Amino acid sequence: MKRRDKSGYLIKKSNEKNNNSGGDFKCVNDQLPKQYQKLKREGVRMNYLYLLINPVKFFKQVAEKEKVSLLIPILIIAIIGCLTGVIAGNVVGSMDLPADQMGMVKTISIVTGIISGIISVAVAMVVKAAIFNLVLKKMGGEGSFKTAVYVVGLSYFPKIFQNILNIFFQKPIDMTNVYEMDWVAFLGGIFSVFNIWQLVLTIIGLAIVYGVSYKKTAIPVIGLEVVAAGLSLGVSLISLNSMAGLSTTAIS
Repeated sequence: MKRRDKSGYLIKKSNEKNNNSGGDFKCVNDQLPKQYQKLKREGVRMNYLYLLINPVKFFKQVAEKEKVSLLIPILIIAIIGCLTGVIAGNVVGSMDLPADQMGMVKTISIVTGIISGIISVAVAMVVKAAIFNLVLKKMGGEGSFKTAVYVVGLSYFPKIFQNILNIFFQKPIDMTNVYEMDWVAFLGGIFSVFNIWQLVLTIIGLAIVYGVSYKKTAIPVIGLEVVAAGLSLGVSLISLNSMAGLSTTAIS
């Protein structure tokens, strides 16, 4: 007696008996179910709208996939880089420069902003993914470096909205306070809605994909953010002090 299951695989009645029934149906080729499961995982279609409205459901889709593509994270990097270039060009445009120099300086600033934006975000994604992958595996999670890059890369998409807002509501540079630490801007960048949104997406995504609890996943994610903020603060203070010292020396 032959029968096909819902997936279309041919099955036949087994002469072997188990505890549940007098005869059960099993696949002719024992490898077919595994192949079917693999095809099923690879065939999962990603609905990226869920990343915005239901990230838990979205990352559950990611966990079901056999392979992930880094195309979307790369696209996010490119968009952030282009927006960074526009912001850099607007900064130069707000400066009081001679008209004959403005065009060239603005073009250089835009190109430099795009390149530096792409490189900085790409490096940050890779470094974060490497650290998270290592720590979460030590915690008993199961995942790959590529998957970590995918999750971390997707978590950067709130930065797109942040950069768009920065373009339309960008404050001109006050050259009189250029050597002073802007604590409002610094703290605002750390505790901004977009930064918190990014952290939440990272924690949810890594926890689901690696099979680790949210609390355990939050330890490396938030810990790395604190370390990065401390390093950023230290570098900023050192740079401002150095610039102030050079300015004082030049005046004297």
